[in-house]
Amino acid sequence: MTRFKAHMSRYLAAVIILFVILLAALSGCTMANYGKLKSNQEVTKAFQTYQILPDHTYYYRGSFSRPFVVVGIDNNYTLNSKLWVAVDPQSKDFRALIDRVSLQGTGSAAQPWGFTILDHSGKAVGVWYSAIRAAAVEVNENGQIANLAPLTTVAIGDQKR
Repeated sequence: MTRFKAHMSRYLAAVIILFVILLAALSGCTMANYGKLKSNQEVTKAFQTYQILPDHTYYYRGSFSRPFVVVGIDNNYTLNSKLWVAVDPQSKDFRALIDRVSLQGTGSAAQPWGFTILDHSGKAVGVWYSAIRAAAVEVNENGQIANLAPLTTVAIGDQKR
């Protein structure tokens, strides 16, 4: 009986190890096309001083009165989402949006911050300004940003910049 238990323990351990390896391989495949946000103090400064990057189209997410993200997308890419609203960076509305996003962090440890939006290969596709510090970024082979979604709507806690 003890021999049987020892055999079963080894068998169970082998099955668990194979399951963990399979799970790791599958999660690597599902995340392969996702990019990320990379903290960038120069982007923060650019938004705070209303600097407009050439060859970028600007969008915001949320309502005009309460936007939670403003992005600038390199014109080599297309933002493929109806959830983002285009805004003219030369307009007064653009400044108002930046000011409203800047108010997100008032009285909080999580102040709005600038990020470079990177595709899965690490290539910059745009810039991001928000107190939200995480997003799903998916860029397909045609240069379309198929998914650019904040992972939360409110930043909480002491988050690294």
